[in-house]
Amino acid sequence: MIRSPLPAAILYLVIGVFFVYWAIQDVQAAKDWTIFSILLAVFAAFDFYTSFRYFSLYFKIKKMNNKK
Repeated sequence: MIRSPLPAAILYLVIGVFFVYWAIQDVQAAKDWTIFSILLAVFAAFDFYTSFRYFSLYFKIKKMNNKK
């Protein structure tokens, strides 16, 4: 049986939120954007993108299973 992409989507979403929180804390501490802050924002964007892709895959699979 194939595993559902829903847990991976939720995990990537949570990790993305943590990266955003961490980036905000770093910007506030340094009072400016640093390379580290920018990298955290890039990682968060990648995690959000991956999460949304997994969510869309989950809903496509669910839609295909409901048609059967």
